[in-house]
Amino acid sequence: MNQFKKAKIFLVTALLLLQLILSACSGRSTPNTGPSLKKNLMSKKPVYTVTFDINGGTLVSGELEQQVTEGSAATAPIVEKENHKLTWDRNFENITSDILITAQWEKTELTSTEIAEIVQKSTVTVNCEYYDGSTGSGSGFFIDDQGTIVTSYHVIEHATSINVETFNSGKYDVETIVAFSELNDLAILKINTQDSPALEICTDEVKVGEAAYANGSALGILTGTFTSGTVSNTSRIINGVSCIQMDTAISSGNSGGPLVNTYGEVIGVNAMSYIDGENLNIAVKIENLEDLTANKVNYTVKDYEEWVMKETDRSYSVYNAINDYFAYSTINTYTHVTGRDCFKSIKFDETQESGEIIYDGYVDMCHMYIYDYVVEEMDTYVEYLKTKGFKFEEREEKDGYTLYTYYNEWTGTIVSYSQHDGDFIVLDISSAR
Repeated sequence: MNQFKKAKIFLVTALLLLQLILSACSGRSTPNTGPSLKKNLMSKKPVYTVTFDINGGTLVSGELEQQVTEGSAATAPIVEKENHKLTWDRNFENITSDILITAQWEKTELTSTEIAEIVQKSTVTVNCEYYDGSTGSGSGFFIDDQGTIVTSYHVIEHATSINVETFNSGKYDVETIVAFSELNDLAILKINTQDSPALEICTDEVKVGEAAYANGSALGILTGTFTSGTVSNTSRIINGVSCIQMDTAISSGNSGGPLVNTYGEVIGVNAMSYIDGENLNIAVKIENLEDLTANKVNYTVKDYEEWVMKETDRSYSVYNAINDYFAYSTINTYTHVTGRDCFKSIKFDETQESGEIIYDGYVDMCHMYIYDYVVEEMDTYVEYLKTKGFKFEEREEKDGYTLYTYYNEWTGTIVSYSQHDGDFIVLDISSAR
């Protein structure tokens, strides 16, 4: 009986344990493979790539490429560009695809004080020694951060030594004459320096009436001379070159300096003033610089000196009636250009009874030269003069001959020839300055 009770108790206990186990098994959750799992998977949003193009600006902080969840906003990086206002070309508050966002920069006008500060740091004084031992100076300005300088060609013309003084009193010898153009009166120089404060070149159309500011070394010694004025004409043609006329004051020594707009961008290279006119000043349009960059020579100053000597050896010496002396030029002789030999050379001489000395053939430093006339050869020489910056000035009918005059306003040089009865011409080269 005692054993029977023990067996019964054991059986009841076993049944209770089995019931508990079955109950636990029936209450355990099973893997969810139904609609709720699919819903969770579908609710996971895609991620897109957002790229910011700062378009010439400078990144201050932030990321230019970001991974953004669909429907979320990208975070704009902090970027800047001097004297420009920033906007982005599209909204990035609700991203729904891969997207490129580009910075849009709007120029902001500067005060005259701000412009002066910018251009004075970028303007240099160009000092030269010339073949005849004389000295002179003009201005120039940096166009990149590697020491490249633009100036007027007539500042360095016939130079045997060139050095540059910067705004911070640095002095550098010119290492390379990168390019030059007698026609455009422009030259590009290179000095050995880094991080030079460059001016930006204007790519917009210059308009009559807009403000214009000039900077340079007036008289060659008054560095940092800053003047303001207005563009008077944007289509003035000087010797076939497109120029700007302005009432912005410039003087000797300002040649080669920058003429800038209200954004501090270069619109021209200061070139000349008309002494007989009030506030009549000329700057070569900066767009003419493209002709130089396409025709680089990369001369050392010594190379340039040798080029000048080569050109002057086959060129006329120009008579200056004001100062009564002959100066070398690079205006090639009629013989060199056309192949026609000189028949006679005439030199004025008050000690002679006739007032002149006549030489057979070509003799340098004479006042007039006589050649047989062939119309095609004369046309060739006229076209050559145009490449040197001369333009037709006038035609005069005289007793027995016709006089033609060509003038170079940059240099003040006059080339005239008289055609006599269709048989011969008399050529005269002189300076008006």
